[in-house]
Amino acid sequence: MSLWRFTTTELELAGTRLPSRAPVLVDIQGINTDPARSPGPDLAFGAGPHFCVGAQLAQLELRAVTTVLRTDFPDACLALPFTALRQATLGGLQGSRLTTLPVTLHG
Repeated sequence: MSLWRFTTTELELAGTRLPSRAPVLVDIQGINTDPARSPGPDLAFGAGPHFCVGAQLAQLELRAVTTVLRTDFPDACLALPFTALRQATLGGLQGSRLTTLPVTLHG
């Protein structure tokens, strides 16, 4: 999925001079993936010009899940090393996600 945005002033982007109000096609899935760039604000999930309309609901759901896990399963931990976790790339707005998340609920 891509979004059209327009420059507000004249600027240079990747060595190309763009006039004010020039159209720019933004690849959402590619945001914050440049290994040559130092980490900065996350533009893909609500901290920049693009704000996901479902961001607040997703954050609320995540807080609810972590609260239940901490309360009901205080000893929960990954059942394998973090480096062994794998992601599946679905593309588009669906992005990527873990294929599985094996956990041990009781130490």
